[in-house]
Amino acid sequence: MKKSNLILLICLALYIASLPFTAVYAKGHEMSGLACALLGWAEMEGGGIAWMANPLLFIGAFFLLLKQVKIAAALSLIAFGLTFCYLSVGEITVNEAGHQFPITGYGPGYFLWIASCFTLLSGCIILIVTSKKNKDQNPT
Repeated sequence: MKKSNLILLICLALYIASLPFTAVYAKGHEMSGLACALLGWAEMEGGGIAWMANPLLFIGAFFLLLKQVKIAAALSLIAFGLTFCYLSVGEITVNEAGHQFPITGYGPGYFLWIASCFTLLSGCIILIVTSKKNKDQNPT
């Protein structure tokens, strides 16, 4: 299996694994990773911009499939950075009525999401470094 395919497989597996787990604990409520992924776009104020890590992660993965590793690395770096913006969010909307509750903690879904972004980033860096080493060892 190619390195790039393995990186994408691990990244996708971590992302999918993050969906059923609790991502955010709010006062008296829990939000699953799936709920955050599907509804996060609705809270783009303040730290809600962190949701943009999702499309950037998938676009970065697409560029990795196209063998555009440097573009994929840049996009995954931005996505990885955006995941931490969610730590600045003080409260989250927990129902259709728009009621917001203070965030009291982060669950395994959140950390698996971060891990999926980090996997793509670190994998791209590894591919860039190993391709440079191969070029240095085999000059044409």
